[in-house]
Parts: sequence; C-alpha cells; structure tokens
Amino acid sequence: MNAFKRIAAAALASALVLTAPAAQAQPLTEVRVAMLAPSSLLWLHAIAKDQGFYKERGIEVKELVAAASPSLLQSVSSGSVEAGVAVADLAIRAIDQGAPIVISGAVLGKSILRLVGGKEITSVKQLSGKPVTAGGVKGGTANLLRYLVQRGGGDGQSVQMVSMANSKDRVIALDNGQVFGALLVAPFDTLAQRDGLKVLGDYTEPYLQTPLILNKPWAEKNPKAAIALTQATRKAADWIYDPANKDKAIDILAAYTKTDRSICADSYAFIVEQQKAIGVGLEVSADSLKNLIVIAKAVGAEPDSTAEFDLARYYDGSFLAAK
Repeated sequence: MNAFKRIAAAALASALVLTAPAAQAQPLTEVRVAMLAPSSLLWLHAIAKDQGFYKERGIEVKELVAAASPSLLQSVSSGSVEAGVAVADLAIRAIDQGAPIVISGAVLGKSILRLVGGKEITSVKQLSGKPVTAGGVKGGTANLLRYLVQRGGGDGQSVQMVSMANSKDRVIALDNGQVFGALLVAPFDTLAQRDGLKVLGDYTEPYLQTPLILNKPWAEKNPKAAIALTQATRKAADWIYDPANKDKAIDILAAYTKTDRSICADSYAFIVEQQKAIGVGLEVSADSLKNLIVIAKAVGAEPDSTAEFDLARYYDGSFLAAK
C-alpha cells in the first residue's frame, strides 16, 4: 500500500470512529404527560426539561395541557396520556373508585396555595358569606379554603365558592371585585400582593398538593420509561434544593411562566426556603395524604376516601427505589 492509500485508509477509520456514537445513539422514548397551565406547580418539570434530566434518562416528555384537573385525571386514567402532574384529592378519589392510576412521587408534598383577600379585605373573618374561589367549587382546594377561613375565625361553610380554573384569572377576579378571597399559587400570590392585596393565611403541615401519577397498565408494560420519568423529576427536586442552583432555578421559573424574575425570586423564597414544599427526594409521606382527609372532615365535606387508610393503595415507591 503506497503512502497515499495508507493516509486515506487512516482517515476513513478515524471518520468511522467519530461517527459511530451518533449511529449507535438510541432514540428517545416519548412520554406524554398531562399538566395544567404553566405555574410553579410545574417547576420541577421545567427544571428537568431545561437541565436535560429527561434526556439523560432516555425519554422525551411531550406536554399536553389540560383545561382543568378532572380532565387531566381522565386523560391519565383512560391511557390517552401516560402520566400527569395531578391534584392529589382527585387522584385519591379516582384510585378508590378503581381508576388504573398510581402515584409515583410527590411533586409538592406541602401546599403552596396561599389565601389572598380582595380589596379592603384584611382578615379571614371578612370572607364569611362572600364569593371566593379555590379552583373548583368542591374537592381538596375548596376544602382547604373553607378550612383556612374556619381556622381564622370565619364561617367556612357560608363562603360562596366560584369555579375558576387558574390563578391568573383569580387575580383578575380579586382586582375587579368578582371574588373577595382566592387561593393562589406562586407566582400569582406575589402579583396579587404587589397590587396591594393581602395574604390572609396558608397551610404549613404535610399536604400532598400535586403528585406525579402514572397510568398503571402503561407503567407495567414500560417500567423503564416510568422509572425514567419519576427519577428525572426526583433529580429536579434534589437540584432545586441545592443553594448553588438558586439563581438558575429562578431564571427557569421566570422563563417558563413568562413572569418577572423578581416575582419568581419571591416564589423561591416561599416555596423552597420557607415552606420547603417540594417533595424531598419526591417521597410521599402518609401524613401528606391523611391531612387531605382530616381537612375534608373538619369542614364537613365528603371525604376524599372512606376506606381504611393504606398508603400502598395510592403510592408505589418502587419507581423511586429502582436503579
């Protein structure tokens, strides 16, 4: 072989070595995840996407935005999507009724809902008998609003619940006097405060606000993807609690919700530093589910579950335990 041929052969071998990894790269598995409109409820999802935690696990999350929590639950139950970031009380009720879903982790293990009063409302007692909103007119968030009013010395039974799906609309309703009190998630609670409205209360005990839920038949057939989704979300939870990531976490929420960065900084202070609301390690505690039932009973509402409590009926920790 002459010199020219030796050089050409070596170049070809090098090119094959360089291109081999790309040729062998495995395609990402698509996982459809139902979620509500962008807010701090989905902060971990925004982080996992921005930081590449999903791709590290070999999945690509396709977001499907649901109009309301019941339709989100229905989508996961029916298998129209593989997973969802749900409202806990609806998930409990659905599981008790035989829906093929399971909780794989706690996106929010404490509530980040804050009760905000409308114009000229300075105390919880003033909400008695007035129109208020917590999303749905009944269920977990409605129970929590009534409970906070009741705990503050007001008449939780007399408030008039108005259905209003997202916090952005609730801020507008507070400003125009359509309602006199509302439960708001960050960053909308800060927006309301900057409009001169007052936070009247919040709930600081364990409270599973939003779990990550999976369609059980899909998870059984696709354990690798189900584990990947759960553990990528857990990595985002671990990441947000690292003080070194604080500024980047705020940037991510600001970009995801299209909200002023200073407002998102307030959200970080409340959710991560003060409330420590994001599920540490994504673990689901028994108390975080039991307290949903305790609150329902305290306000005389139909409990989310009438069965004897068994955490394993709702939560499968194997997705977090898997390697």
